[in-house]
Amino acid sequence: MNSAPPHPDSKQSLRGFVGSMPAAYRDRFAPAQMAVHAHVSAARGARPAHVGSFPWHDPSLTALCVVADDRPGLLALISEAFVQMGLDIQAAEAYTRRLSPPAATEARSRPPSSGAASNGTSEVVDLFWVRRPQGGAITESEVDALRAHLVDLLLGRRAPTQQLEPLGPADFVTETTVRFIEGDDGLLNVLEVETDDRSGLLYLLSRALFELQVQITTSQVRTTGKRVYDRFTLLELDGSPIDDSRRLEIQVAVLSAIEPMTQIREIRRAESSPS
Repeated sequence: MNSAPPHPDSKQSLRGFVGSMPAAYRDRFAPAQMAVHAHVSAARGARPAHVGSFPWHDPSLTALCVVADDRPGLLALISEAFVQMGLDIQAAEAYTRRLSPPAATEARSRPPSSGAASNGTSEVVDLFWVRRPQGGAITESEVDALRAHLVDLLLGRRAPTQQLEPLGPADFVTETTVRFIEGDDGLLNVLEVETDDRSGLLYLLSRALFELQVQITTSQVRTTGKRVYDRFTLLELDGSPIDDSRRLEIQVAVLSAIEPMTQIREIRRAESSPS
C-alpha cells in the first residue's frame, strides 16, 4: 500500500525541497527562511502560483517568495504584477528546481495557463525584496492581492500589458551598460545590465527578453543607491546557447527598452569572467 504524501510542513517535505534547490540557494539562506520557502511551495497545491512573505533583517523591505510552474515569460508576468500593485523591486533572485515525479504529475494536471505552456517538470522559486515608493509596511492583504493578480495573469483572466511603456527618466544621467559575460560554464550567456534605478525596470527588461524568445534560467537583481545591477543567464527556448549574432540583437533590444528615446551609450562584450 502506498504511504500518504508528507505534510507540507514535515521535515521530509522540507528536506525534499532544500535538496532540490541549487547549492547557491542553500548557502544563501538560513534554515528558517528555507522552511518558509518550502511551505509556500507545498501550499501552492493545484494553483499555478503562490506568494508568501518570509523573514528578513531589513525592516524597510518586504521579502516575498513566489513559486510557479516554470514557463517562458514567467518573470515578465511576475514583474508586471508587482508594477500593477505599485511595488518597487529592490532586489531579486530566481532559482529553478526539478519537481519530484508526483509533483510533476500534479503540475501537468493543473488548468492550463495563458500564453506559453509550462513544462510541468520544474518549478521556479523567485525571491523578491520590495517596497512601496512612498514607504510603509506591506500588509498580508496586499500580499494576497498580489497573489490573486498573478494567478489571474497566468490563467488568462487578466490580460498582460500589450504595449511596453517607456521608462520614466532617472533622477540623474549616468552611463547604461549592457554586456554579456561568462557564466560558470565558460559560455558568454550571462547578460549584465547596469543602469539607473527606475520603477518598473525589471518588468521592461524581462518583457523585452521574452519578446526576443529567449529563456531566463537564473537571474539576480541588486539595487545600490540609485544604481541597478541585473544579471540574467540566458538560453534559446530549445536550450541551445546564445550565439554571437543573437547576443548583439539582445543587447540592442535591451538598451532600447531601457532608453528608447536616447542614443545607445555603450555595448560591451567581456571575454572573461567577472572578477
